[in-house]
Amino acid sequence: MSLYDSLKEVAQTLKDTQPRELYEQLIDLGAQALELQHEVHRLTVENAELRKNEQIEKQIIRHKEPYLTLKYDSERIMYCARCWDYEKKLVQVKCVDAITYRCLQCNNTGIYEEVRTSTATQPAHTKRVFIFVK
Repeated sequence: MSLYDSLKEVAQTLKDTQPRELYEQLIDLGAQALELQHEVHRLTVENAELRKNEQIEKQIIRHKEPYLTLKYDSERIMYCARCWDYEKKLVQVKCVDAITYRCLQCNNTGIYEEVRTSTATQPAHTKRVFIFVK
């Protein structure tokens, strides 16, 4: 039996035997208890989200350009650093060509140093690309 149900049962008993003021106070108390239950639920959800983000943050590898990778990700999927920093969302970036990427969520663009190459018979690996700017 929940707290609200218990208060409701006591209120019904008091309604029949005690003055109306006490009954109304008990009803108010029940409403406050219900509000507290909603607040506890909201805080529990918020706490779980913060814990999840904390675990992800421990795995993040930041690069010179504004993209992220995760420590234990063998595929080295690239995520938008801006989306993570401002919204705490891991949004995968789209590789536009051999050296540039773009986030489809926030349009963050950049150049990355590593180009992923793979064939059907070999696992994915990386090679360094050097970019010279005049």
